[in-house]
Order: sequence, then C-alpha cells, then structure tokens
Amino acid sequence: MILRLFIFALSSSMALSNPAPLQPGHVAVVYNSSSQKSRELAEFYAMNRRIPVANLVGLILPEEETIDREAFERRVRDPLREEFTKRQWWTLGKNQNGVLIAASNKIRCLALMKGVPLRITRSEIPAGEAQGKGQFLEINEASVDSELAVMGIHGLPIGGPIANKYFNKEIPFIQMPTPYLLLVGRIDAKSYLTCQRMVLDALDAEEKGLWGKTYLDFALKGGAFAIGDKWLEGITKRALASGFPTITDRTKDTFVTNYPMSDAAIYFGWYTFHRNGPFLNPELKLQRGAIAVHLHSMSAAQLTDPSKNWSAALLESGAAATLGNTWEPYLQFSHNFDIFHDRLLKGYSLAESASMAMNAMSWQNLVLGDPLYRPFKNNGKQPEDMNESKEYKILRMAHEHWTDSKMRNGKLKGAAERMKSGILFEAMAWEALEAHDYDNASKQFLLAEDSFVSRPDQLRQILNQVELERRRKDPEKALGLLKIAVKKFRDLPQIKAVQAQIVILDPPAPPATKLKK
Repeated sequence: MILRLFIFALSSSMALSNPAPLQPGHVAVVYNSSSQKSRELAEFYAMNRRIPVANLVGLILPEEETIDREAFERRVRDPLREEFTKRQWWTLGKNQNGVLIAASNKIRCLALMKGVPLRITRSEIPAGEAQGKGQFLEINEASVDSELAVMGIHGLPIGGPIANKYFNKEIPFIQMPTPYLLLVGRIDAKSYLTCQRMVLDALDAEEKGLWGKTYLDFALKGGAFAIGDKWLEGITKRALASGFPTITDRTKDTFVTNYPMSDAAIYFGWYTFHRNGPFLNPELKLQRGAIAVHLHSMSAAQLTDPSKNWSAALLESGAAATLGNTWEPYLQFSHNFDIFHDRLLKGYSLAESASMAMNAMSWQNLVLGDPLYRPFKNNGKQPEDMNESKEYKILRMAHEHWTDSKMRNGKLKGAAERMKSGILFEAMAWEALEAHDYDNASKQFLLAEDSFVSRPDQLRQILNQVELERRRKDPEKALGLLKIAVKKFRDLPQIKAVQAQIVILDPPAPPATKLKK
C-alpha cells in the first residue's frame, strides 16, 4: 500500500523523448570464419538482435589478438571493403579533394565478434608520410576497431589520430551526413560464454531497465591529469540529479580491496595498471547490464587474462559493456567519460555514446559490448513492474517529479522510514555528503546501517562514515570507526577493505634498519 501511494504521487512524471535508434539492418556482423565458435557467436548475436543473416560477414583470419599492419590491410580491411562493394552496401565516389570515399552507405555500424584480431602493431613509417613532426604523427599502432571506423576513406595516412566528426554531437548517428564513417563495437571477452552473457544481459537491461548504484573512483592526480577527475565530477552531479544512488571515493587510493560494492550498475574509475580493489573479490557480481569502465593506458591490450589490465576483468565481474585501449592512447585522446555517461542517460546506444565521447579515430580505442545496447532507452517512463528494484525506481521517479530538493527529500525520508529501506537512506546520505551537509549525512548513514539486512551493506555504511570523517579532516574518528568494524565484521571477506583503510590511516612503522657489523 505504501509503495502504491508513492507511485500514485509520481504518476504525472513526464516521459523523456528518445533519439532515433540504429536499426538492426544498419549493422554488419563480422566474424572469423576460421573459427567455428566465432561464427556461432555471430549467428547468436544476429538472431537475438534480429539482424538480417545477409549482414553477416566471415573473414579468414588468424586467431591472434595482435597482427601487423600488412596483415590488417590484406586480411581485414581490404576484404571488408570488397564485401561492402559486392553487396552494394555503399557507393564510392571522390570528394572535392579527389579522395575516394563512401558517398552513401546502408551499413552504419560494425559489430566485431570474438576471433577478430584486436590490435595492430607499429610499422615503419611509409615513404611520403610526415615524419619528425611530433610524437603523434609517428604513432601508427592502433586498434583494429578504430581503423575500421574510417575504412570508408581511402588513402589515409596510417600515422597519428584523425579528428572524429561525431565527437560531442547530440544527434543520432543515422542522421550524420558522414557515410564514410562507421560506428564499431566488439563482442569479445575471455570466453565465448561471457560474450553470450554480455548479449543477453544487454537485452534484459533494455527491457527491464538498468537499476542500481553508481560508483566513481577519483584519482586526484592533479596537473595535466586533472581532466580525468573533472569527467568524474560531471558524472557525479548528473547521476545525483537523475536519482542514481552515487558513491564516490575522493582519495588518491582506489576503492580498497574487497570493498563491498553491492548493486553496481555504473562504475567509472582510474588509475592503476591492473584490476584491484573490489574487482579482486571473486564474489563480486555487477548488476545485469552494468556499464563499467576503468581509465588506464592499454586497459584492453588483451582480453584473455582477467588478472591483467582492466577490460577483461570488468567483463568477468559481470559488466555487459566497457571501454578500453589497445595501446597508449594519451589522456587527451581517451574516451571522455562525462560525455559517454551523459549520452547513455539520454537514450543513445553504446556505440553512439562511445563515439560521441571520443575526439579521435584511427587510434587506440575499443568499445566492448553490444553496440546497439541502450541501457536507458526507457529513462523517464514509469516502469511497468515496480516490485523488482523498487527502491531504485522510486529514487529515479522522485528526482524526475520533485525538483525542489527539500520536498523531495521529505517524501523520500518518509518512504525510507515506512519501508525501512537502507537503499533510500544511503542514497540520501550520499547526496547530503556531496553537498557537504555532514551532520545530515552522518544521521542517514546510521539509519542505513540499521535498515540493511545484508552484513556487507552494513559494513559499507561504516566505510561511508569513515569517508565522511576523512572529508571532515578527522582521521582519529575515522580510525575509531574502522576498529569497531574489525570487531563486528571480522568474519566477512570484505573485512579486507577495513584492514586496507587502517593501513592507509595508520601505516605501520617501517622495519628497523639492520646495522652492518
């Protein structure tokens, strides 16, 4: 009855308009015809996305993640160009500068399957190309995917990045007057079983919605690296304003080992070379359909070993999609997380959102996941089923309906008390914490701890209070909370998160130096 009354109060919420989506017929599915499993994955994906069988393209390829430039051109790019011409998908013509380009194109997106190589090694700079004019012009190693995105332009130099005309746009890709450019996504991971799960999870989340918490891990590196934290700051503000419970780590350390990251639907973080923190916990499972991205050079240098780099690890932790880099991208040519997050929330597909967030093409980037995946295509619409993930739905609808924060928080507080909802109390606490309302945040964290049944969730409320005290510049009180947590939760795997925080706040003395005799 409480839930019905709350939903009735929100019934006047307006549905947001969504961008015109890519259609299945706009997608060509590329697989390695030398691999039975790669072909089966292509058929599985096409069947589930209702992509015409005629849009499948098999190429005879080596079953290797890394190939050289000559092999890429001879075995991947050129055969694909021939298929586009033979199947009459595009028409070629010369532009005003005499460059041969795709003048029209029925295919606007490539979906590459596991089995298609990931990356291209650096090669000798061809005669006639610019040399010695900057580090970027001499870089010609790249991701296969990013090179295929510009395969509609013939005769491009292989060195350096190319400006992306879709960067920071806010229109559907099918409306872009650039038939010579393609969106490219890849369904690839450690195993073909994970690849199939990624496809099904994306479809499930599209139908039911992606519900859960947003976790953001700042690096606080400063200087030239400050832009990464600026992206996360933009996501923080947008996520909170949109009704997503948002938890931030604003320390130089990443989320600590085995941090109790429950109900994670969105994760953005940086800056360590290999997976760490919560992603070392084998029990961690992200929400179905989760988007999880970690910013680091060569995060997708390989996808077969989850213990190395980041992209494979995030997918094995349950993410349906992630972004990565095959080689060193340099921060200024990395995906802008803020734009990516914004476009996803506005209903764009994974491939569109990632491309709008990337200022360079013919570079190092990968988009891993179903390129057609639209996790928030129903954002702004009242959910049909309020029983599943009901508290997350209440939060989202409340933020859409009540713009006055005092009124909204009053309604949510009443609902949290009646439902005894740790999720609602914690969400309101974090909103207060980010607004520097520390006393209110502390009260809400205590209520959340009392309301949660799950012990890892209860432990997280203590860690939340530790974060609060660190922001208050009171490390002694934070340390006291951690010592209480050790006594109360010593039997949980997540106690490693507490122990790691203790070491950070109260590091052990260095070992005594042995004097030489």
